[in-house]
Amino acid sequence: MTACAGWRVADLVVHMRLGAESILQGLVAATDEPIDRDAVSYWADWPPTAPATFSQVRRTWAQTSSYTNASGLKKHFENMAAAAQIAITGAMNGRIQIQSHVMLVDEFLSMWITELAIRHLDLIPYLESRPGPSRMVLQLVVDTLKTLTGSTDLEGWDELTFIQKVAGREALTDSERNRLGEREGRFPAFG
Repeated sequence: MTACAGWRVADLVVHMRLGAESILQGLVAATDEPIDRDAVSYWADWPPTAPATFSQVRRTWAQTSSYTNASGLKKHFENMAAAAQIAITGAMNGRIQIQSHVMLVDEFLSMWITELAIRHLDLIPYLESRPGPSRMVLQLVVDTLKTLTGSTDLEGWDELTFIQKVAGREALTDSERNRLGEREGRFPAFG
């Protein structure tokens, strides 16, 4: 069970492995095309308008079902994450293409830090030992989510609650909706 509704741990780990593959693919897709996204505006393409459909998640489920045990999935994820880390270390600052958009490498990596940190938080609520993201990573995620929601502060929440509210992991209460006013429509910012 995870904090991401309907996703089992294995599904989420496969999703993160696919993310590591996307990092590798992005870092080799250099381009001279004009930049049209940054680490925040990238999320404009992923509004949380409705729950994911079967066709959107079946690739993840199919890949999850191909693993006969957790150790195989763990090994495959570790190998892919290590390859992404090596590619990131050697990445030159430039423009890359991802999903029909062009971003600077630094913005691309910041976007992925946000994605993977939220997935990390999705994985740990049911664990006895809950190692969270580093202080620096949490700050980057909070800054990204503040910009997405038009917030100048944490809206009265601690950092983790703010992240959970913006990511749609915790629903807004009526009093929170009233406090946010017209900005309430920006919560959740993505799913």
